[in-house]
Amino acid sequence: MNNMDKAILEAFPLVATPIAEPLQARKDTGIRFLASRQALMREISLPWIRLVHPVAQCTEGFRLPYGEVYQSASVLCSNVPAALIRQFVADARAALPNEVAAALIWNSESDAWRYEVRKSLRANANFVAFVEVRLVDDEHLVLDLHSHGLHAAYFSSVDDQDDSGAMKFSAVLGNLDRDTPSSAIRLCMAGLYLQASINKAGELEVQW
Repeated sequence: MNNMDKAILEAFPLVATPIAEPLQARKDTGIRFLASRQALMREISLPWIRLVHPVAQCTEGFRLPYGEVYQSASVLCSNVPAALIRQFVADARAALPNEVAAALIWNSESDAWRYEVRKSLRANANFVAFVEVRLVDDEHLVLDLHSHGLHAAYFSSVDDQDDSGAMKFSAVLGNLDRDTPSSAIRLCMAGLYLQASINKAGELEVQW
């Protein structure tokens, strides 16, 4: 094995899922691949989430000689404070008819959240360009927020491009002229998009 292949394997380890004992979660931050009985799986471990999902399923009737592992998503950060969501709704309404972008940032050391509006470079009723927030030590951008002004909430092709390769929850609020805005939320995991939600308690949940 040459040095390049060794570097790739070190960065993205390949692990055979054990049969006789549970698979231990990766301890550090990173991505590894799991050869399981029924599929090749990708495990993404970040301070705020651990996600396991299939990359390639075995063909029908064929199984690998390893243990089983199933898709799962464990959100490890605390619940999002409702006051921060309300603040974004207020800021999005104040910006009407233009769009606005913000970030909800979680600190893995203090377990505290903070909210920051991104400085707009250019904004109108259909678009917003902004300066990205700066994170300090132990901070993680967990929830990416932007508004659609008077329009309905959905993920556009521009949103898909912006979220490509990102690892975060992404949320859109629309119809901000109404008492109850429309909303859309998803988990973005390095090319994978999963529908998600946030309940009244501020708990982020992934839907398979």
